[in-house]
Amino acid sequence: MSDAQPDDLPFSHVIEVAAIAPEGERVELVPDEVTRTRLAAVADVVAIPALKVQFDVRPADAGGAVVLGKLEGVVRQVCVVSLDEFDNPVAEEFAVDFAVDPERMEIDDEEGEDLPDPIIDGKIDLGALATEFLILAVDPYPRKPGVEFSGLSSDEAAPEPKRSPFEQLSGLKDRIKKQ
Repeated sequence: MSDAQPDDLPFSHVIEVAAIAPEGERVELVPDEVTRTRLAAVADVVAIPALKVQFDVRPADAGGAVVLGKLEGVVRQVCVVSLDEFDNPVAEEFAVDFAVDPERMEIDDEEGEDLPDPIIDGKIDLGALATEFLILAVDPYPRKPGVEFSGLSSDEAAPEPKRSPFEQLSGLKDRIKKQ
């Protein structure tokens, strides 16, 4: 998660870690049209016609938290082949650990575990987390269904490169020697 303030983010929904019920809680976010427009700019897509993110938030040891999430929606993108706009479904499931002071945690680097994300001022911004996973879910090279790139056919193959003048002169030199 970034250190940006909620006013700087296109989507923000802050929760207090201390207020999470011991059994956890479920949070569902469905951004409005204005927010989806700001998210589209950040995710580098034409538009976001639909987006829903579900979170299961549970408290963890030492004041931390675990967030399990599922993002589903539709983004409008431009096909890299035809340049047509089309609606592309996105879906992403994620799990993120949060800790009060992640730098002090002992993580076994050999197992490839990541450090938990930091809890900043006792809060987690679920909107910022949703934004991060939306960006990861967007196809960077979208292709409209049914559209395929067809390379040059054999009839359209690139012409053979012209011989340089030096290559042509070397042939002349060989002919002179044979005379």
